[in-house]
Amino acid sequence: MSGEMIKIQDLAGLSKPLTRLIEVIAQGVGAVSESYLIRRTAEARVHEIKVISKALANVGSEFGVPVVYDAGAVEVWQKPSDGTLILKSGTLEDRAGARQEFRSRKMQENVERITSIAAAEMSGATDVPNERPDEDWVTRFFGTAQEISTSEMQELWGRILAGEIKRPGSYSLRALDFLKNINKEEAGKFERLGQFALESAGVTLIAVNDKKWLEENRQIFQADHFQMGELGLMYQSDLALRVFIEEKENDVAMMGDGHVLRLRRGKVTSEIKLTIWKFTTIGRELLSLITKDFDEEYYEHVGRFFVSKGAEAEIGKVVERIDRTRFRYELIKKIEA
Repeated sequence: MSGEMIKIQDLAGLSKPLTRLIEVIAQGVGAVSESYLIRRTAEARVHEIKVISKALANVGSEFGVPVVYDAGAVEVWQKPSDGTLILKSGTLEDRAGARQEFRSRKMQENVERITSIAAAEMSGATDVPNERPDEDWVTRFFGTAQEISTSEMQELWGRILAGEIKRPGSYSLRALDFLKNINKEEAGKFERLGQFALESAGVTLIAVNDKKWLEENRQIFQADHFQMGELGLMYQSDLALRVFIEEKENDVAMMGDGHVLRLRRGKVTSEIKLTIWKFTTIGRELLSLITKDFDEEYYEHVGRFFVSKGAEAEIGKVVERIDRTRFRYELIKKIEA
């Protein structure tokens, strides 16, 4: 491609997911070039970066301007911090134009990085649904994406774009507006809390029946919950998940990513209330962006709470999801009191 604009009619041979991504990019920004699709990582160009970076750092330090190395071209940019450093005399209009040029260049770079992340996310996909992302959603997404400059947040936005193409409707406009204003520290804390998310009977939650254990063993604190509540990602108060309410309710599943904590009534004679922190609708949407590690000790700790009430509990690895409520799993362990 070598930087040429890609025409939609010339996409024969590309996977359907990548073709759909290109169509969405074209819809959002009007044109597509190679840089939207190829993620140039440090791992891929480590030698080049190591050899050149020191020289560029010296030049930048000596002259007090940012120096950028991009695909073989060296560029000297106006300082973004105050926008006042001009390397040659010029009119007020010239200086305003230089500032606008820097801003446009930065916005373009942001969009290209985010879309290349989305392309990498979709590289293993083989199909996408016939439904396409909503036009208003695409417009809102790219209008915001051009302002996202930090690498951590660009990762999130790239995954959102890929996720919306794979399953349109996954992320609401409200979720986009929320992410526009969240910072790295808040996003990192949400990702850490999201590691403990479980779903049961349509409720997405963190089991907090033993807050002391969470504090001492996982460094999850009440203040983290308060902060997520203030952001609108979780309900601000402690709530309760009621289990075995009806006599005929003999089986309860608490699902995590690829694993299940399965509960059976056993000797339970009355309902059990599990203290929880509950995720809001936006919080649930954004949990899909988090890669979760299986925490067997956490599952076991929650299961032991139910065992202490007379229930039976076991942990399993899900091998097949039949539908929203039915699944098959391989037993990992039965939980003892």
